[in-house]
Amino acid sequence: MRNPGLWLGGGVAGLASIVAYLLAIAVPWPESQLGTSAGLLVAAAFPVFGIIYSYALCSFVAAERDGPANRLGFVFAVAAFSTLLAMIVVQLAVGAGIGEFTRELDAQTARALRRGLRLVDLGLDVSWDLLMGTALVFWGVAIRKRSGLGPGWGIPIVALGLGLIALNAATFPWPPGDHGLVDLGPLTGLFMLALAVRLAVLGRRASTEARATA
Repeated sequence: MRNPGLWLGGGVAGLASIVAYLLAIAVPWPESQLGTSAGLLVAAAFPVFGIIYSYALCSFVAAERDGPANRLGFVFAVAAFSTLLAMIVVQLAVGAGIGEFTRELDAQTARALRRGLRLVDLGLDVSWDLLMGTALVFWGVAIRKRSGLGPGWGIPIVALGLGLIALNAATFPWPPGDHGLVDLGPLTGLFMLALAVRLAVLGRRASTEARATA
């Protein structure tokens, strides 16, 4: 079923997702309850808008070439963004509350506790990358024959997905970038940003065509 408004809105949601991520890491949020709450909401917008974007992309592909790969891409994307939300909440909760728990500990014990807790969100980070990598592989297969996208989009998405899976498995539990390997996260984010722009353009074009023929 054609839904140009959803495709356009989903592309915009994809853009908003990346903007929220950039704001979350670039803005020095105040160390107060208001700053913590604001930082949480902005950071959480990344996976929330990401799920909306994923649904719109699934709808766009399904309008012409629906199939198991497209649906599995959406399922794994929802699982990935849900895991990402959990990781963000864990990171912020530990960062906001760890000072209270280490106040009466000696410096060495406090440092060991912080490093141990860091492994929790590192594990969630790897889970997010593995799930999103799988989603990208399925979506690359799904969109390679979709008009408006095709192999020029599908093949790189598959390659990025396989790269995310392989690199994160190779250096687990540490991030690939910390062990002398390439971090595909920024490149994947840029590519998905470009895909969001493309989805929005295709949605707007389809909406214009629908009005012209009405």
